[in-house]
Amino acid sequence: MNIMKLVLKIISYTGLGLTIIPSILFLMDKIELSQLKLYMLIGVIVWFGSAVFWVGRKKKEEAGSK
Repeated sequence: MNIMKLVLKIISYTGLGLTIIPSILFLMDKIELSQLKLYMLIGVIVWFGSAVFWVGRKKKEEAGSK
């Protein structure tokens, strides 16, 4: 796996975490609704902005063998 793909995966999973963790914190009454919306918006933008570059992509070896 090349280093760029690894970095994109880390960024993507961080964005995904920003959509899940704030929901749990809101249910536990640790953050306000406005904070929840902000964190989730940032998480969605980060996830969709970075995941499109690696999710569903086949490796070059697999694509060439078919």
